[in-house]
Amino acid sequence: MRRLNNQQPGRAGALLLSALPFILVVAAYLYYSNARLAENPGDKLLPAPAAIAATIHQFALEEDERTGEYLLWNDTRASLERLLTALAISAFIGVTLGVAIGVLPYLRHALGPLSLPCPLIPPLAVLPILFIVVVWEKLQKSF
Repeated sequence: MRRLNNQQPGRAGALLLSALPFILVVAAYLYYSNARLAENPGDKLLPAPAAIAATIHQFALEEDERTGEYLLWNDTRASLERLLTALAISAFIGVTLGVAIGVLPYLRHALGPLSLPCPLIPPLAVLPILFIVVVWEKLQKSF
């Protein structure tokens, strides 16, 4: 009788198994995109791959008529600037506050209980709260 053990796939099998989820997602997208576009050719929810490629080409490789800039690269640069600015500000505040708490005993006793549980909270648990706050702020500004 053959004994079953925990076998490992070979190199080709591991590569195929690693690619399988991506292949399934692409296949599902193509299937549902074609189905939606067959019912409604103007559907924007799942555009055809050709429309996606045309849009990427337009934004990445063609200059904007009004500004003369490549919109994808300009918007990417602006987003990275915001991201790095926020990272620098938060790192400065975190390092300054951490050093102050570590060096000054009165500040450690005052802020220690507040900062102690912070590493215990998973970041993914905080994200929905942050999204709600950001959306709420945007809604407040729009009215």
